[in-house]
Amino acid sequence: MDMVWNIFFMFGGVAAMMFGMKIMGGALEQVAGGGMKKMLGKITTNRFAGVGVGLAVTSIVQSSTATTVMLVGFVNVGLLTLVQATNVIMGANIGTTVTAHIVSLSGIGTVDIGAIAAMIGCVGVLMAMLIKNEKVVNIGNILGGLGLIFVGLEFISTYAKLIMFTDGKSIPHEWVATIFQGDHFPLLLVLVGIVLTALVHSSSTITSLMVVLASIGVLSFDNALFLALGSNIGTCLTSIMSSAGTNVNAKRTAVVHLLFNAFGCIVFIAPIWIWKSEVTSFFAGMSNDVGQQIAIFHTLFNLVTTAILLPISPLVVKLACLIIPEKSAEEDDFKFMYIDDRLLSTPAVATGNLRKEIVRMGEIAKANINDAVSMLTNENNDKIESIRKNEDMLNKLNKNITAYLTKLMGKELSEEDDKKVGSYYHVVSDIERVGDYAENVMEYAMRLKEEGLVLSDDAKGELTNLLDKVNLLYQYSFTAFDDRNVTLLEQVEKAEEDVDEYTKHLQNRHIERLKAGECTAQAGSVFLQTISNLERVGDHINNVGKSIKQYRYIKNA
Repeated sequence: MDMVWNIFFMFGGVAAMMFGMKIMGGALEQVAGGGMKKMLGKITTNRFAGVGVGLAVTSIVQSSTATTVMLVGFVNVGLLTLVQATNVIMGANIGTTVTAHIVSLSGIGTVDIGAIAAMIGCVGVLMAMLIKNEKVVNIGNILGGLGLIFVGLEFISTYAKLIMFTDGKSIPHEWVATIFQGDHFPLLLVLVGIVLTALVHSSSTITSLMVVLASIGVLSFDNALFLALGSNIGTCLTSIMSSAGTNVNAKRTAVVHLLFNAFGCIVFIAPIWIWKSEVTSFFAGMSNDVGQQIAIFHTLFNLVTTAILLPISPLVVKLACLIIPEKSAEEDDFKFMYIDDRLLSTPAVATGNLRKEIVRMGEIAKANINDAVSMLTNENNDKIESIRKNEDMLNKLNKNITAYLTKLMGKELSEEDDKKVGSYYHVVSDIERVGDYAENVMEYAMRLKEEGLVLSDDAKGELTNLLDKVNLLYQYSFTAFDDRNVTLLEQVEKAEEDVDEYTKHLQNRHIERLKAGECTAQAGSVFLQTISNLERVGDHINNVGKSIKQYRYIKNA
């Protein structure tokens, strides 16, 4: 039974290491969430900038798979081009090697870095538990996750020795020597690396395990190299699966990731296979620790592959386009422009893009209210189809954004983002109501046309003036919402008061026209209902602007 318990403890160490990576990556993302949004938002066609952003973001989230899945989402909603995503993927593959270097530190020097990291992790946990400050909690979780990684590594190292060495120290069992140190066919090792990485969805985890097993003398350096090559291909399978159901360019993004790592594997496998002893001597000259040698190889693999492919990245994109050809144009029933379920893995980015989607929804509602009033003032029905199409889109956006908000609320959000997301429920509802009022005004215009009635020139001019005031309120309110600028709320409030006061003025003017016989009762009813609907539109738009008070984030316009 001792062997069984030892196996349980070793796998417990693997679980602790993986969980530590998750906690540390999540906390790093919380701390750097705003910076990540800025970096991803400033990606240009500059290849080196794209590589730098990919390296930085992946170093934060500790996973090239997570970064690539996020990129698939960005390309799917049109925030990045395929060429831009290709450059970021190259940087992401370099950034993912950071984990292996962190893990390899435990085997360097006479100081027990693992023990120090474990103590730092304990301090981090106490910080997160005792100090109720969001930034301190996130820093505590970073330290706690780091400590958990090294505790997991210590368990793996200790119990792997008990399982795999006859004396628990240095003499391997015969089966260990055969499996982990034998002279295996390289392509078989590459395949094993692919399968193992595909199963755990993380090349960082598999590479880290190889670093530990090599450091304690279980895994030979030669075999580790081929397993590492396979792990780089295996990590692409998650992004391939995540691209299911996306547009053509999003699928191509996942294919680019696969092409990059497959090309690197092809370039490296022959020299390693042919000049195995020379390669081993080369890396031995860089470090005495085998685990550190594997970490260096992992980084070198991605650096060299990037150096080769970066100048010809347009050719890589063309190859991906050949593999995933364009489909015949199909009209999507519904599609977000800025958000995607794949962005939920980075809540800070998802929250920022969600705001853009809501602003887009607001623009559609604004177009509808303007078109509906135009039908009254210009006496035509040529806007009916456009208004109905937009109204259908508003209803779909309302339904799907609300569902997305529910998913996002289930993620680990910062205090500020949590308040934002909570306020967005009401904002989306307010915008949807604007669309309903636009539909009402359209129906009033249709009724006038059917009954052969027209509004007076005075009434048309007054409606135009009221609409101008509503549009000004729209401008102030949505600028305040989009920029999170509370200093604009004074203008929002003043513009809303102008809409209310002018509405009352128009009601009085209408009564005067009725008394003077300048307006029929039927046309007058439509006029009153229209200005009442526009006044209510103003109320809902006012709510959109004032929603930012819930998180009180001030940003200069």
